[in-house]
Order: sequence, then structure tokens, then C-alpha cells
Amino acid sequence: MILKFPTRLLLSLGWVTVWVDAAPSTGQIEFFERNIRPVLAEHCYECHNSSGKEKGGLALDWAGGLLEGGDSGSLLGDGARAKSLLLQVIRHEDPDMKMPKGGAKLSPEVIADFEKWVADGAPDPRANKPSKEEIAKATSWETIRERRKQWWSFQPIRLPSTPKVGGDWARSDIDRFIQAGWVSAGLTPAADAGAEALIRRLSFSIIGLPPTPEETTAFMKAAASDRQGAIEGAVEELLSSPHFGERWARHWMD
Repeated sequence: MILKFPTRLLLSLGWVTVWVDAAPSTGQIEFFERNIRPVLAEHCYECHNSSGKEKGGLALDWAGGLLEGGDSGSLLGDGARAKSLLLQVIRHEDPDMKMPKGGAKLSPEVIADFEKWVADGAPDPRANKPSKEEIAKATSWETIRERRKQWWSFQPIRLPSTPKVGGDWARSDIDRFIQAGWVSAGLTPAADAGAEALIRRLSFSIIGLPPTPEETTAFMKAAASDRQGAIEGAVEELLSSPHFGERWARHWMD
């Protein structure tokens, strides 16, 4: 564990990275406070704190505990993301060490934040161990609720203006928002699928089974004269199929 070696020895071996002695920059502190500390407080402090509950010998509520690691060794490795035990655990790469324990896996966006943080040397301004009162406040429901109020699902509903887009791809306002996103990303829509491919996609999507040869032939014939009408008719027929109920019932029965 890194903290058990004299700093001079670490320097001579070339093991020291920016998290040992360098003070975090203003930008690094802002990134930590915005993206890292809230996640640690909400998902980790309860089981891994320095005030009497260090499961696995690990405290994540201050920089020293994070650097020292726990019974499984160093969490940060040498700064290489592939060697960081912390990242391996939150990515669920080890089936026996999945964190947060008993909870859902962190979102890809949160994991990406931790990857960036570790790659930057895990700069951490938490120089001192927090008190029990500070830990209690950081993990309280009131504190977590205030953070969760920033989620998009809790924001007031607003009615944005519909973007103007060119071409004839968009058939609804939702399509126009999608197309505007494509344009901003430098993308263009793909050509419409052929009738044979389309009926296969519809069938697999709705009932989970391929269309019969007779259904394919009938759809292709109908689509040749009225593509939109053929699509609507096929969707209605597939939704009325017993296979539709069977497919979605499996999600509950399994």
C-alpha cells in the first residue's frame, strides 16, 4: 500500500504520481466536488468510513483512506485505469467485488467520471478525516434528496420550440428534434429499409419471431403500392397476435 513506503523510496522507484504531494488545482477540486464526492457519500460512506465502520479495512471518506486502500490492497494502482481496483469494482469486472454492494451498477456517465479522475491522479482535497456528525450529514436522506433534486426527472416541464430542419425525413415534431440532434453531430439519416427487411424488423421487435414466407410476400405486395398503410396494417396484426402477449409475458415469468 502506497502510504506504507517512505516518500523518498517511492520517488526513487518512480511510483509517485500527482496524488501523493501535488495540491489539486481549482479545476480538479471543482470536478471532484461536483462528480466524485457526492457519489462516494451516497454509495460508499455508509460502509467505508473512518468513524468506526471500515468494511474490508477501507475508508473512503477522506484522501488518506482512499490512498491507503483496504484489505485487498491499493485502490488506485499507479494511475493506469486498467490497474485501478476502484475502477474494476465499480465496473463490476470482478463478480465477487461488485460495488455499490446490493445496489444497481453506477451509470456509464458516473463510471466515466471516475475513470477521468483516476487517470488525472485522483486529486482529492479531503485532507482530514470527517467527524461522525459530518458523515451523518453527508449520508442523510435530506442531503441525498437535495442532490437528487438536480436530476432531469425532477426539473420543471418546459415546452421548447420545435427546431426547423430540412428535407422530408421528419414526419412529426419528435422526428424534428431527432433530426436536429443528428445535424448538430454531423450525421445524416440512413435510407429507408426495403420491404423485406422492414417486415422482419417489425416482426422480431413486436413478437420476437420472424415473419412467415406468406406474411413477407403479403407485406411486400402491399408496401409496393402503399408503404405507410402496409406498415400500419402489419403493426396492428402483430399486436393482435397471441405471440405478442407470450413474448412480453416472459419478462415477468422469468
